Amino acid sequence: MRLGAHVSISGSLDLAIDRAVAIGCDCLQIFYGSPRQWRQSVFPDDAIERFIHKRRAAGLDPLVAHAAYLVNPGTPDRDLRRRSIASLLATLRGVERLEGLGMVTHLGSRMQSPKGIALRRVAAAARHILGASERAMVLLENSAGSGGTLGATLDDLAAALDGVHGDPRVGVCLDTAHLFASGWDLRTPDGVEEMVRAADRAVGWDRVRVLHLNDSMGALGSRRDRHANIGEGLIGSSGFRAILAHPRLRALPGIIETPGFDNAGPDAKNLARLRRLAGKGGQRWKPTGSLR
Repeated sequence: MRLGAHVSISGSLDLAIDRAVAIGCDCLQIFYGSPRQWRQSVFPDDAIERFIHKRRAAGLDPLVAHAAYLVNPGTPDRDLRRRSIASLLATLRGVERLEGLGMVTHLGSRMQSPKGIALRRVAAAARHILGASERAMVLLENSAGSGGTLGATLDDLAAALDGVHGDPRVGVCLDTAHLFASGWDLRTPDGVEEMVRAADRAVGWDRVRVLHLNDSMGALGSRRDRHANIGEGLIGSSGFRAILAHPRLRALPGIIETPGFDNAGPDAKNLARLRRLAGKGGQRWKPTGSLR
């Protein structure tokens, strides 16, 4: 399994590659600019070329860029939606320049509007940015489900995918902490198997392209979106052993967004723990209950 982390581009875009290599990444995720500002980043050609050259030399693949925190494609607020679409498009075009796989984005919040209408807005936003870009994928990420947040259910993701009429450039990113907080018990092989089967039924497993591997501070079904270091949260080491042993999940790239053991963000210790748990899980996939 290829494991990586969300790393900073602070100082220079290509320094993200140095940081990823330093903590032992096989793949990586970045922000293409500031995640907390509407201002769109424009990097010169030489910065893009340095990043691409370093990534090729390091063999880091895939690369994904996470959308800014501010975006909300499901909002009924027209100005916020307009700014969100512009930001999403800038990120998608940016990851295309970097020769990456795609952009990970949340679906946003429906606020006071009905869920069905909000999900149609998400699909319309995706269609727009796909039409204005060339190659990179839009990867819809599930949410923990607090407040009016969209994407807490697999049916939400399915509805958004239906709205893009089967466009192969739209896929899914599953976050383990969000799955757990939204009610999927990932602490056992049977629980992991149940989630995988449900995702296959809802969205089609070929749509699932990336995993976010995060432990959860929030309890099962709490809808609390708080990441924990691997093995330090309520999914725990046994849960990640089950996740990493599942043949379908092992085939996907896994990216950590953990707080870090020194609270400085994703680190080598979290990746080392995942590799150790993956090694212990190996190929011995044995759901023990009725799903066997």
